[in-house]
Amino acid sequence: MIIDIPDRALTLPEVAKVTGLSLNMLQRGCRKGSIKHTPKGEGTERVHRIMYPEQVRELLESLQIGTTRPAQPTPLDPIEEAIAATRAMVGRQKRRSA
Repeated sequence: MIIDIPDRALTLPEVAKVTGLSLNMLQRGCRKGSIKHTPKGEGTERVHRIMYPEQVRELLESLQIGTTRPAQPTPLDPIEEAIAATRAMVGRQKRRSA
């Protein structure tokens, strides 16, 4: 997937539009410090965070590293399977109150 990133500083809404990521996710990541950005508080525009093209590319690369797959259950030995089955069976039985 190739994304055309402009060669200028981008605001977070622009980064969200270019990358297809959620603006809320970008804002939370910047607040937590998990997404690299440049704080900006000058000028009359209400722009608090900007990202340079290198930071956007770094973010996209970090999201593409590694793939997720369903966790494979660890195989139990026969004794552990019998214990788990017994516990499940006993847990389903109704107990008589004395």
